Amino acid sequence: MNLLTKSLTGALLLSLAACATYDLPAGDHVGLDMQPRQPVAFATVDAAPSDFFNRTVLVEATATAVCAKAGCWMQIEDEGKTAMVRWETGCGGEYAFPQEIEGKRILVQGSFYPKTISPEDLEHMQEEAGREVEIEAEGYEFNASAVLVVEEATVAAN
Repeated sequence: MNLLTKSLTGALLLSLAACATYDLPAGDHVGLDMQPRQPVAFATVDAAPSDFFNRTVLVEATATAVCAKAGCWMQIEDEGKTAMVRWETGCGGEYAFPQEIEGKRILVQGSFYPKTISPEDLEHMQEEAGREVEIEAEGYEFNASAVLVVEEATVAAN
């Protein structure tokens, strides 16, 4: 093995070891079991969104709005970038986003994809918010399988 191959192999093993040994922080959990993996700031995801499509990610952001009627969606924000989050089981499914997470730092485990929200759905979500919330028609959405409210930020600011 040459030096470059040894270096790359070592770097790969270190990165895999880092992923395997990440401990999730303590906090209030909703949803399925959360897989221990290094969280990524949502602003990082927003900077290169297609890099995160079609895979499960663990994203850190702040919950800025939650559906006041059924807890079926929430909006997250990080460094001025926003996205919607809905449960992968759908509205009225097994889980709901609790109202008290609004304004708190959270980890969201789920899949990420581009999303267009129809004018009718935008109006419906505004009604469900229970207050004025700016929701973008064009943007991104997470299908969440789990959410963890954290006491303090787990990833460094970008």
